[in-house]
Amino acid sequence: MNAETLIKKKLLNNLGINDVEVINNSHLHQNHQQSPNNGISHFKLIIKDKQLSELPKVKSHQKIYSCLSEEMKGFIHALEIEIINA
Repeated sequence: MNAETLIKKKLLNNLGINDVEVINNSHLHQNHQQSPNNGISHFKLIIKDKQLSELPKVKSHQKIYSCLSEEMKGFIHALEIEIINA
C-alpha cells in the first residue's frame, strides 16, 4: 500500500469522514535542505467534512495529527490541511 492510500484509509476509518483527497507534494520540496528526499514526505489533505469544518482550526488539526501520529513520527515531514464544509 502506498503512502497516500495509507493516509487516506486511516483518516476515513478513524475520523468518520467520507471525502478526503491526499496529494503527495514531496517533489515540490526535493531541494529543500530539511527535506528527507524520500518521495513520501510532504502531503496536502483536502477534506470535505461538515463536522471537522465546524471545529476550531486547532481542534480539527489536532484530530488529524492524532490520527496520523505514527506516520508523523515516521515518514511525514510536512502536512498541509484544507478542510471544506461539505
